[in-house]
Amino acid sequence: MQMKIRFCLTALLAGCGGWLAQQANIPLAWLIGSLLVTMLLGLRFPITVPRKLYRSGQIIVGTAVGLSVPPEVVDRIGPHVPTILAGALISIAVGRLLAPVVARAGKLDLRTAFFAMVPAGISEMADLAARHGADAGAVALFHTLRVCFIVLLLPTLIVSLSPTTLDLHSTDGSWDRYLLIALLTGLAAAYAGNRLGLPSAFVVAPMIALALLSASGVLAAREPAILLAVAQIALGLSLGARFRADTLKRLPRALAGGITIILLHGALMLGLAVLAAEMTGLALPELLMGFATGGTAEMVLTAQIVAADAALVAAYQVTRGLLGNLLAGPLYRWTILPRLPKNKG
Repeated sequence: MQMKIRFCLTALLAGCGGWLAQQANIPLAWLIGSLLVTMLLGLRFPITVPRKLYRSGQIIVGTAVGLSVPPEVVDRIGPHVPTILAGALISIAVGRLLAPVVARAGKLDLRTAFFAMVPAGISEMADLAARHGADAGAVALFHTLRVCFIVLLLPTLIVSLSPTTLDLHSTDGSWDRYLLIALLTGLAAAYAGNRLGLPSAFVVAPMIALALLSASGVLAAREPAILLAVAQIALGLSLGARFRADTLKRLPRALAGGITIILLHGALMLGLAVLAAEMTGLALPELLMGFATGGTAEMVLTAQIVAADAALVAAYQVTRGLLGNLLAGPLYRWTILPRLPKNKG
C-alpha cells in the first residue's frame, strides 16, 4: 500500500513538473518535466513504475505517429536507406570502440562497459548483460543516462537550429469512435509485435498498423493533446524511476567517467548527422533525431513535437535498435570474450 501511495504522489508531482515545463514552452515539456521531478524523488526513495504504464505511453505515442503518416512515406524513406544503415552501424562501432575507455575511466570490468555502450534498448541490453555475467544494474543506468541526456538536450538544439518547425500548439484531436478504434488497433498491434519479437514493439507496431490504415484512407483520427501529455508523463516517470540512490552510490567512479564518454558518443553521432546532411542534402532535423542515441519512443515523440517526419525518425531508431540487439552478442563473443581472463569468460 505504501508503495502505491508513493507512486501516486510521485505521478502527481511529475505531472506538475510537466505542466510547469509546458508553461515555460520547453520542447517535449511533459516528458522532460516529469522526468526531472521523478529523477530527483528517486534519489531520495525507490520508485516503482508499473511496466504497463510505460507500455501504455509507448502505445499512445506509436498510435499518434501512425495516424500522422502520409501515403508517400515509403517514397520519402527510400533515399534515406543507405544513411539509415550507415548511421546504425557507425553508432554501434563507436560504442564498441569506447567500451575500453569507459572501463578504464570508470573502473568497470570490460564486459559491463561493452554492454553499457552498445546503443540499443535499455531492458534488452540489461538482460543481455546479466546473461553474460556483467553488471546489469550499471548497464541499465548507463543506457538510462544516454537516453535522458538526448531527451534533455536534443529538442532544444533542434528548435534552435530550426525554430520555425516548433509545433507546441498544434490542432487538438477529438474523443470520438475513430480515436477509440485507433487506440484499440494500436494496443492489439503492440502485443502482436511483442510476441513476434519486434524491437520497441509497443511503439513501433502501433505506428506501423495505424500508418497502414491512415495512409490508405481507412481510418482518420487525431489524438487529443491531453492524451499525448499523459503519454509523455508515463515515459518521463519510467525513465526517472531508473535513477536509484543505491546504484549511484555504488558506481560513483563509473558515473564520473562514464557521463563524459556518453556525451562524447552523443556528440560524435550528432556531428556525423550534420556531416551526412551536408553530403546528401537530406533534412538536418530528421538526421539529428535519427542518428541520436535516444530511445525510439522518445525520439519519434520529439519528431512529432517539432513537426518533423516522425516515421522517418522511427526508421532510423528502429534500425539501430534492431542491429544493436542482433550484433551485441556476436560482437561480445568475437571482440570482448577473447580479452577476458579464461576463468571469467
